[in-house]
Amino acid sequence: MANNKENGNTLVLITGCSGYIGSHCVKLLLKEGYRVRGTVRSLKNSAKVDPVKILDTDGRLELVEADLLEPSGWKKAVKGCQYVLHVASPFPLVADEGCIKTAIEGTLNVLKAVAEDGNIKKVVLTSSCAAVNEGQPQDKIFDETNWTNIEAKGVDNYTKSKTLAEREAWNFLESLPKEKRFALTVINPTLVFGPMLITEQSASISLIRRFMDFCQMPATPPLNMALVDVRDVARAHLEAMRRPETDGERILVASTPSIWFRDIARTLRKEFSSQGYKIPRIQAPYFMVWLFSFFDAEAASSLPRLNVEIKFNNRKSIQLLGLKYHNVEDTILEMAYSAIEQGVIKISGQYKGVPKKYQQEIIEEDTLENSRM
Repeated sequence: MANNKENGNTLVLITGCSGYIGSHCVKLLLKEGYRVRGTVRSLKNSAKVDPVKILDTDGRLELVEADLLEPSGWKKAVKGCQYVLHVASPFPLVADEGCIKTAIEGTLNVLKAVAEDGNIKKVVLTSSCAAVNEGQPQDKIFDETNWTNIEAKGVDNYTKSKTLAEREAWNFLESLPKEKRFALTVINPTLVFGPMLITEQSASISLIRRFMDFCQMPATPPLNMALVDVRDVARAHLEAMRRPETDGERILVASTPSIWFRDIARTLRKEFSSQGYKIPRIQAPYFMVWLFSFFDAEAASSLPRLNVEIKFNNRKSIQLLGLKYHNVEDTILEMAYSAIEQGVIKISGQYKGVPKKYQQEIIEEDTLENSRM
């Protein structure tokens, strides 16, 4: 495997570099010695640009403008790059049909620019477990051979967007003449948690804020999710990029087993109840969530998943990528401490600060955040 000095000759494009996952990809690749070109929609948006710029300590990061729905910007964005990590994609808590168009057209615009350029060795595409297990009975352990049935009742627009965008990516690659083809690997992460480099609203950040605020979540819904640490997701992208044995593969990235929302709340309550945070103690029954769904779109979208345990097989990510997953409880707590330190969650009067075991990661992120101000 190349050392950091050799990596300095390699330029990697990271789309959506100001996002939750994208920013961690930037940080990791810079740490590994790569040169990074990141895309943002507007260089004038300092709220998004500055948190990424501060990751660059020695001039190996450049930022360029590119919009997922504007094909013209991608030819310039990919020029001179050897690899592309296509991380950019909408991830709202409740998605409209525009989310589907953005995901599909954005993916194709990037891939078309890569094919036209002809010098890109590989693309790593961020998909989701939502493209794997939705729209079908949850009575089995899902792996990369499974695909979501988007025609099934209750499949939401976000799930459709990730499934269709990934299918279009594979179909596009297959449609190219052999001389135009490039290597493609797809990463399918589950619900991403962990410390934040950015404070921009995302589904994950919104969720941890709700858990920590009793007024927003007085009781946990009977939901089960597979979590994964954002640092493991970034590592998965890097390893997929530089390991040729992953070419042509889709790879689930998930900490196993999955976890119930009540257990996430229990982990947070054990750590933060004595620090002035009121965290839900009870699990809401189905009928309560059902009633609430008439007034809340997020509750409505969760109904098909209530009381359903989700099981994923993450063996391929361990075998092909060499991933060693973070402990899930640590991931949950580091995300909460990160959110508090960065002001996403209000500091209570009894807050004791970041425990020593988490300080290296959390204080580093907070230092980056404070240096932007």
